[in-house]
Amino acid sequence: MKRFMIVSKQRSGTNHFVSLLQSHPQIACYGEVFRDGYRVTDLIGEEFAHFLPIEERTSEPNRFLDELESFVAPEARTLGFKVFPKQFLPVSQIARRPDMQIIRLVRPNLLATYSSSRIAAMTGQGAVRVGEQVRQAKLDFDARDFEHFMNAQGKWDDEVNRQLEVIPEERVFRMVYSELGQEPVLEKLLAFLGVEPMPMTSDAVKRNPSRIVDRFNNPAAVMKYLDRHQRTNWAEE
Repeated sequence: MKRFMIVSKQRSGTNHFVSLLQSHPQIACYGEVFRDGYRVTDLIGEEFAHFLPIEERTSEPNRFLDELESFVAPEARTLGFKVFPKQFLPVSQIARRPDMQIIRLVRPNLLATYSSSRIAAMTGQGAVRVGEQVRQAKLDFDARDFEHFMNAQGKWDDEVNRQLEVIPEERVFRMVYSELGQEPVLEKLLAFLGVEPMPMTSDAVKRNPSRIVDRFNNPAAVMKYLDRHQRTNWAEE
């Protein structure tokens, strides 16, 4: 069975993306299986209790994935999961497996990821599913906090990209956030994964306005900052 990993960062549309892929019968796609605190017993059952400690998954990631594959539905042709930088680096060796495909998903608009991250922390609500109530909130724009966030994100990106440099380009599918809703791109992705083309649906709900400056209590200050740094394209997404 083929395997793939979605390499991305938080607040980059990965919940929506994973939900899309889960709707395809030939794709077995899971969440952050290498995150500390991820309850693999909820994923499979008590048969996976020995993998509850994160050390058991990261010390032998190939064995973990081999056992996970044994529980996948027989119609599935590929098995995947998502990783964020802190989770990816300890298990980056599995990216070098010849049967592992990489989906590199990036969200260039750092103001969008920053505001989404801060609002999720404020409300205690990250992913929102259909039927759930969205907890609304706005934040005050803090230029120093935003710049600290951008610097940290840049360092994570640099390290992840260094690890991915050794992966043959034919095993990497590159996407940006705005392409998650573009059918031609999704068709190419399904071909890359080796599954049949078919419509996919997601039960994830977008929780914040697409006009990014509307996520702030002081939008004029945000626009002034973006204008000064020639990033006015980040005002909307």
